[in-house]
Amino acid sequence: MRAVAATLILVLIAGCAPKSKFPDIDPSLAEEEARKQRIAVVEAQIRDHDRLWDVSFGIAASNVELCGDKVARQYGFRAVTLDGLDNAWKDAWRSALGVGNRPTVMIVADGSPASRAGLRPGDRLLGIGGVALGTGKQAMASAPVPEVDAPVAFTIERGGAERRLTVVPARVCDYPTTLVQEDKVNAFADGKAITISSGMLRFAADDAELALIVGHELAHNTRGHIDSKTGNMIIGGLLGAAASVLIGVNVTDLGAQAGAGAFSQEFEAEADYVGVYHAARAGFDVRKAASFWRRMSVAHPQGIHLAGTTHPSNAKRFLAVEKAAREVERKRAANLPLVPDER
Repeated sequence: MRAVAATLILVLIAGCAPKSKFPDIDPSLAEEEARKQRIAVVEAQIRDHDRLWDVSFGIAASNVELCGDKVARQYGFRAVTLDGLDNAWKDAWRSALGVGNRPTVMIVADGSPASRAGLRPGDRLLGIGGVALGTGKQAMASAPVPEVDAPVAFTIERGGAERRLTVVPARVCDYPTTLVQEDKVNAFADGKAITISSGMLRFAADDAELALIVGHELAHNTRGHIDSKTGNMIIGGLLGAAASVLIGVNVTDLGAQAGAGAFSQEFEAEADYVGVYHAARAGFDVRKAASFWRRMSVAHPQGIHLAGTTHPSNAKRFLAVEKAAREVERKRAANLPLVPDER
C-alpha cells in the first residue's frame, strides 16, 4: 500500500513539474566550475585573514605598553599545511597558494618583522632558529618560541630554490586574534584572545573602523573585564543562594545572572574609550571611525534606544567615540603620551 501511495503522489505532482526546456549541464563542466568556485572562496578567505592580520598585528605591536605582562614575541606571519585542511578543500588551497604538507606561509602582516625580512605568502618553511620543520599540521609546533629580541634564521623554499632569511621578532600584546567564518556581525574577547567574524570584517567600511573593533576587544582583555564579569557572577550567585535560604525560593541563578550583567554598559563604554587609543596608537585615523555606530544603527535600529541593553545606546557610543578621538588629537597636538585618562 505504501508503494501504491507513493506512486500516486508522484503522478499527481508530476503535473507541477517545470515546463520550459532549460539547458542540460555537463557533469564534468559542473565539477570544474565547482573547483573554480572553491578556489575563489579560498582566495577570498586569504584576503580576509590578511586584512584582519594587518590591522590586529599592528594594534598588538603598538600597545605593548598597555598590555601589562601579557606580552610575547612574534614574527608576524601565519602558515598552513594540507594536513590541517578538510579533504574537500585541499585542492583549492593547493591551487590558490601552493600549499603542501610543509608549512606554507598564508599571510604576512604589513610592517611586521617577517614582512621586513622579506617573507612572502606561498613560501614553504623548512627550518626556524636552526630547527628543521617536519610535515603535517603539527610541523610548526616544533619551531622554537622566540624569547629574546635577537635575529632568528629562517630557511624557506621559494620557487623551488632554498633561501635563508633573518627575522628579528617583535614584542606584541599576547592576545591572538582569530577570524571565524560567520555571516553574523560579531566580535568578542574572552580574556585570552579576540575573535572577529567574517560578517564583522565585511561590515567594517575601512581599516580604521576595523581597528576600532579590534581595539575595543583588546580593551576588554587589557582592562580585565572578563575576569570582573566572572567575579561579579560568582558574587551574585552567592548572594542569590543566601537570599534563597531567607525567602524559601531558589534565586541562585537569578543572582548569578544579575551579577554577570552588573556594570555591563560601563565595561562596554570603557572598551570603546580605550579601544580608540589602541587604534590611534597603531596609526589608524580614528577621527571618522565613529560613523561605524551610525551604520550599525541603520542595520540594527533597536540599538539606538537611549537606555541601551547590555551595551550602551549606539547614539551614545557614536558621541563617546567622537569625543575620545578629539581627546587623542589634542594629546597628539600637545605631544603628550597617547594613554587613556584614568579616574
